[in-house]
Amino acid sequence: MKVEILGCSGGMGAGQYTTCYRLNDHTLLDAGTGLGKLNHDEQLKIKHIFLTHSHMDHICFLPLLIDNLFDHLQEPIQVYALPEVIEILRQHIFNWEIWPDFSTLPNEETPVVKFNPITLHQPVVINELTFTAFPVEHIVPTCGYKVTTEQGKSLAFTGDTTFGLDVLQEINQLGKLDVLMMECAFPNRLDNLAKLAKHLTPSLLNKLIHALEHPPKQVWLSHLKPSQTEEIKAELAQLNLQTKLHLLESGELLEV
Repeated sequence: MKVEILGCSGGMGAGQYTTCYRLNDHTLLDAGTGLGKLNHDEQLKIKHIFLTHSHMDHICFLPLLIDNLFDHLQEPIQVYALPEVIEILRQHIFNWEIWPDFSTLPNEETPVVKFNPITLHQPVVINELTFTAFPVEHIVPTCGYKVTTEQGKSLAFTGDTTFGLDVLQEINQLGKLDVLMMECAFPNRLDNLAKLAKHLTPSLLNKLIHALEHPPKQVWLSHLKPSQTEEIKAELAQLNLQTKLHLLESGELLEV
């Protein structure tokens, strides 16, 4: 499975793009500003988009992608998300006030986008990949996805989450993972803010990884706030973990 890091930042700035990962050319995990790095031909290859939650940094380029491809699509782009997330998108984004409701354009029988409510723990097979949603703990309804290849390789993306016993249990139930892709938004000194906003710090990340029953081969980290990136990196470097930490960078092409 090819994993292209289009965007992985927790904020904006020169060279900073928010969460969007492309899997095997045709599928996206989230649709933040990193999606804007794809040219028109590459955009046309996107057939499926899995959203973790409704926050702007994870969905902001979804409306623009659909608008950009409106006149070129032969079949609808398939968007998968929790029912609560789809309802938020319908009410607050695709509502004819912020953006057209592309799920009814050019008509309801042949729309250019289709919203597919997902069920937690129920696999969805897309070509050679299987996606299984699992709940995490954030301030809005949020899920992560375990992605499994036909060869048995597995990646789990938590989206935005904090550390909690329920999250730990969910990740443990995923079994052995080749890659666990997580966030680390704030430095330790902002622990109270991280818990309030339900994000991770290096300290909380450390607790979670040490509590896992099956430590993954690799942990890929994203969503560092740009103004605190160096501070977070320094704290991550002090962790004593038995798994390899890799800080994601926009533009990377990785393999699982």
